[in-house]
Amino acid sequence: MSKTLLSLFAAALCCTVFAGETIKLPPPQKEGGTAFFTVLAQRRSIRSYAMEQLSPQELSTLLWAGFGISGAGDRRTAPTAVNRREFTLYALLESGAYKYLPKDNELEKVCAEDLRKFAGGNVTAPVYILLVADLKRAANAEYAAIDTGYISQNLYLAATSMKMGSCALGGFRRNEVGMAALRTKLNLADDQKIMLSQAVGKIK
Repeated sequence: MSKTLLSLFAAALCCTVFAGETIKLPPPQKEGGTAFFTVLAQRRSIRSYAMEQLSPQELSTLLWAGFGISGAGDRRTAPTAVNRREFTLYALLESGAYKYLPKDNELEKVCAEDLRKFAGGNVTAPVYILLVADLKRAANAEYAAIDTGYISQNLYLAATSMKMGSCALGGFRRNEVGMAALRTKLNLADDQKIMLSQAVGKIK
C-alpha cells in the first residue's frame, strides 16, 4: 500500500474519528503467505516488538484469520461449539479501541483512548487483539474457553505467516483495575467476558 493511503488510514484512526464511526478495511489476504507446515515449525510466542503500527492490510488479514467470515452462511475461520459464534474481536491501537465487524470487514471505533496499557501485562506491543465471548450466547463457559484457543492459534499462525510475532496473554486479567477499565471503556455487557489478550507486531 502506498504511503499516501497509509497516511489517509492513519488520519482516519486518529482522535477525530468518534466512537461509533466505522472504517472500511481493505480485503484480507486469503492466498499465498508462508507454507503451512513451515509456519507450524516457525511459530513462537514473541514478547519483544518494534512499536511500528500495522498497516490496514495487515490488520484486515489478522482479524479475518482470527474470526472472519470464510464462506456462505456466516461460516468462520475458527470453529465454535454448536456453531454459536459467540466471539467479538477488539483491536486496541494507539489511536483507540475498535470492534471488528466481520460481515462488512470494518472497524467500529468504540473508544478514542489508548487502552493498550490495560491489555499487555508484561508485554509491550503495538496492537492487542481482545477475544471477548458472549457467555449468554455460548454453548457453555467451558466450550467458550476451548473456542478461545482456536481463535488464538489462528492469530498465531497468521502473524507467523506474515513475518510478524504474536503472544497470547493471560496475566493482564489479574489486574482488576485494568480489567474494570477495559470493560467500562469497551461498554461490554454483563455476559461478555474478556477471555484473552493477544499481542501482535513486527519482531525487533
